[in-house]
Amino acid sequence: MSMTLSSTQISRWSNAALGWVAAALLILVWQIWTASAQSAYFPTPLDIFGDVYDRWFSAGLSHGFLTNAFYTDILPSIGRLLLGLLIAWIAGITLGVLLGRIPLVAMIIEPILHFMRGLPGPVLLPLALVLVGTGSAMRVGLIAFGAVWPVLFNTYSAVRQVPQGFEDAGRVSRISRSSMLFRVILPTASSGIFAGIKVSTSLGIILLIASELYAASNGIGFGLSQAQRSFEFLTMWSFIVALSLLGYLSNLLLVRIEHTLLGWHRLRMAIDN
Repeated sequence: MSMTLSSTQISRWSNAALGWVAAALLILVWQIWTASAQSAYFPTPLDIFGDVYDRWFSAGLSHGFLTNAFYTDILPSIGRLLLGLLIAWIAGITLGVLLGRIPLVAMIIEPILHFMRGLPGPVLLPLALVLVGTGSAMRVGLIAFGAVWPVLFNTYSAVRQVPQGFEDAGRVSRISRSSMLFRVILPTASSGIFAGIKVSTSLGIILLIASELYAASNGIGFGLSQAQRSFEFLTMWSFIVALSLLGYLSNLLLVRIEHTLLGWHRLRMAIDN
C-alpha cells in the first residue's frame, strides 16, 4: 500500500514539475519575443510583473506588503466574487437536492430552469443596471445568477445517481431524514457537486469582469477598462495578470479543499478498481 502511495505521490510531483517547466519556458519565449519586438502594445513579462509588484505588493512589511491600490483594485472584486459564488453554491445545492429527491418538483420546474439557464449572464447586465442600480449588489446578483446553474444541475444529477442500496442501508439502520441527507446522500453526491462548483467559479470570474466593465468605480474590471481607455498598455497587462492569478488561485484552493474533503472518495474508487 505504501509503495502504491509513494509511486502516486512521485507521479503527482513529476507532473507538477513538468507544468512549471513548461510555464517557465513559455515566459522565457514571451520575454525574448517582446524584448526583441519592442512594441508598446506588448510589454515584457519582467515589466509586467514589476508593475504588478509596484502597484499592489510594494507597501512593505509594516502594511502587510499590500498597497492602497490593492484595496481599491483587487479586494472589491474578491469580495464580490466570494459573495456571489457563496449565494450560487447554497442556492444550487439546495435546489439541486430538492429536485433530485422530489421527482414531482423536478417535473414541474425543470423546464423553467433549463430556459433560465439558457440566458447568458452578460445579456442581463443592462436590465440589472436598470432594476438594481450600479452598486455591488447588482454585480453580486449577476455572478450568483450565472454561477448557480452548474452547481444546481450537477447536484441534481449526482443526487439522482445515488445508489438505491445506500438509501436502503440507511433505512435499515433507522436513521432520520436529516441524517440520511447529510450522512448518505450529500457525501455520495459530493464528487459531482464539487465538479459543478469548479465550473461555477470560472463562470463567476467571467461575470465579475463583465459586470465591472460598466458603471463601476473600483475592481479589476474597472481598472482594466480605465487602462484600455487611457492607452496604458502596461497597466492593462497588469490587470490581465491579476485576473489570471485570481482564477489560478481560486482553482488551486478548490482543488486543495476537494483533495482534503473527498479523500475517502478516491480511496473507494481505488478499491473498486
